[in-house]
Amino acid sequence: MGPELSQHLAPPASTPEMSKLKPRCRLYLQVAAPFLAKKTAQLSQALSELGPACVLISGNNEPLETGILDSLIDRIQGAGAACLIENSIEASVELGADGVHIAADKSLYSEARNVLGESANIGVACGLVRHDAMELAELGADYVAFTSSGSQDAAAEFDALSETIAWWSEIFVVPCVAWDIAAVSRAAALAELGVDFIAPPSTIWEREDALTFLRDMDRTIGSIRREA
Repeated sequence: MGPELSQHLAPPASTPEMSKLKPRCRLYLQVAAPFLAKKTAQLSQALSELGPACVLISGNNEPLETGILDSLIDRIQGAGAACLIENSIEASVELGADGVHIAADKSLYSEARNVLGESANIGVACGLVRHDAMELAELGADYVAFTSSGSQDAAAEFDALSETIAWWSEIFVVPCVAWDIAAVSRAAALAELGVDFIAPPSTIWEREDALTFLRDMDRTIGSIRREA
């Protein structure tokens, strides 16, 4: 099993000045199962270079192939990242992953927690619904993920996401993830607001310059100092 996500948020022993700062924002990588066989080398390089907090494996509505995933999950966990499976409690158990990423549903969360145990990492996708995020955080979710609805007014959607991130980071200690962020400038803006993790979309691996893009994003969000 890999580490709990909360471990990534614990500030290191440091000077009094540094203790006033919130831990740096980190990457949360998504990888779609259909691309795993092609992108294993790139993902391995990203793990060693960037030290992401978590890697989420999604099926994209296709079955997860145990043979491919076993060694990949070992590699992810060996790099110190948590490995989660999207929307499949059963697959998380079978593959020895660290937990699941699921919809913000109380019954589903309770099932996942009962099956996977208290030490599992269970994150919930909340869209921009603040009530759902508060309810699931109170139940014990390890993180809440916020994302825009994907309407045509991208600027307004990002403003709404930014407001939600700022509100959550100001009030709550449960980590939050900004989901499907595909622009470095937007990742930087959200890091300034206090988001704990930035999750680029899984489609990032389709780009020829995926690693260059991820390096740039990680360097940018990591350079932002945030007050605790």
